[in-house]
Amino acid sequence: MATSDLTINQFGTASGAKSTGSKTVTKNTPTTDEAKTQSATKGLGDNFQTFLTMLTTQMKNQDPLKPMDTNDMTKQLVEFANVEQNIGTNSRLDKLLKLQGSSTASTNLAYLNRTVAFKGEAFQYAQGMTQAPLAYELDTAAKSVRVDIQDAQGRTVRSMVGETAAGTKHLVNWDFKDDSGNAVQPGAYKINVAPTSAQKDATIKATTYTFGTVSGIGNDKNGETVLSINSAEVPLSSITTVY
Repeated sequence: MATSDLTINQFGTASGAKSTGSKTVTKNTPTTDEAKTQSATKGLGDNFQTFLTMLTTQMKNQDPLKPMDTNDMTKQLVEFANVEQNIGTNSRLDKLLKLQGSSTASTNLAYLNRTVAFKGEAFQYAQGMTQAPLAYELDTAAKSVRVDIQDAQGRTVRSMVGETAAGTKHLVNWDFKDDSGNAVQPGAYKINVAPTSAQKDATIKATTYTFGTVSGIGNDKNGETVLSINSAEVPLSSITTVY
């Protein structure tokens, strides 16, 4: 995409003026719960046929002087009926959830071509960008924090001193330059946060937040909505900001 095709929105993020070929992915593959319900229904049918065959054979060969206990037979039939009813209820619930998912998918179309921030580390730098909405959060306070920007080969192109407080999201202001002050080339990058604890050998967990443009919408095997961002599938629950 040529530089003239890029526009900078009010958040300082570059976006293309033309279509990016975004798409909504619709998967008809049964979810895990649907597959379990289908398997249970088939299993019940097979078992019920086997039960009827055995019951019929037993009735044909029963001793006329010692007939079968009808109460026990009725109890087994009732148990089969209850299981069948429960499976039928689950099947109808699966259909309702699928309808709800379709409605949610229509709502999620609003994410297409939007820039979003989410939990992650990789991002794409495009020519013309003036700001990258990067951030991180520490689970406990640190003695010092080093924030590295790495290229696609894992080489550190820029190291910065970060904030050390815990319980708050710290913004990372990167000007798309390396440690020597030279502008870097557009491409794939990632943010890496290395906190140091005041206590020897203690480990501090750092959660990083990155950004990207939504190019597709779909569902994973569990039916959860995922967004296609930077050639990766990101759960909708990981999205923190929509620009």
